Amino acid sequence: MDFKGLHADVNKWLSKHYTPGRRGRKIQYIGIHHNAGNLSVQGCWNVWQSRQASAHYQVQSDGIIGQLVHDCDTAWALGDFDANCRSINIEHADISSSPWRISDKCLESGAHLVAALCLAYGLGRPQWGKNVFPHSHFSSTACPASLQSSQKDAYMRRAQEWYDAMAKGGSAPAAKPSAPSGTASKYADCRWLQRIVGATADNIWGPDTGARVGAIQMASMYHGTQFPYGVEYTQRVVGTTPDGIWGIMSKTAHDVMVKRIQEGFGIEVDGILGKDTDSHIHALHLASNHTV
Repeated sequence: MDFKGLHADVNKWLSKHYTPGRRGRKIQYIGIHHNAGNLSVQGCWNVWQSRQASAHYQVQSDGIIGQLVHDCDTAWALGDFDANCRSINIEHADISSSPWRISDKCLESGAHLVAALCLAYGLGRPQWGKNVFPHSHFSSTACPASLQSSQKDAYMRRAQEWYDAMAKGGSAPAAKPSAPSGTASKYADCRWLQRIVGATADNIWGPDTGARVGAIQMASMYHGTQFPYGVEYTQRVVGTTPDGIWGIMSKTAHDVMVKRIQEGFGIEVDGILGKDTDSHIHALHLASNHTV
């Protein structure tokens, strides 16, 4: 993509499900989304031509960026028309659903695009909650999944590095790893984690392992208020009665499980599944034999 001129690698313009113009509003922020799938630009076009939703850009897993709605027009992305009129929205393809994860190439291109848009429209240096917002800020949704949790810091760091480099007219900033150094080789066997979450200890990170770990991560991310995998399922994972009520017993069992995971990694044991614990889980997932 030509990030300076904002010319995408692929243009696939929607013929409907967007609003021409911006009703007099100025662009004020960037909306961040994930596909909940590994879609191409063409795949997004197919979905949005038949569904009343859209975004301006799609970032594929291979880093290719496509544009589907002109910047000067309003995409139907945030579930709030006024917010739609004030934003440019970027979708990102997922390479994993258990847990949700975007590729390094997708992260790099998406962050670069955020920087380019912030610079082009005078929004200032990318700042989460100031000029860059997750879809969930405006609507009751888990979108953009990892981009508001485990991959947010790496994404925003790269967006800021790209913004600084572009603002100075300099060369590309050096890439930095998103996972803790040395963890990929150290944590190549995931059977210990499978035993903790109740999955079959076969050292294969498949759908069941991913869903169980994902349920723990989501319960932590939303502080026990949202359960993309379902309350009952999450209760079964942590070992409490699946009654659909996330009470003190379920929360305590969840926190104990997080502590056991932290002990397994040899990191600070506080029962809080924050970015450090999550990054170790990501590194273990990458290093393991996996089918998702």
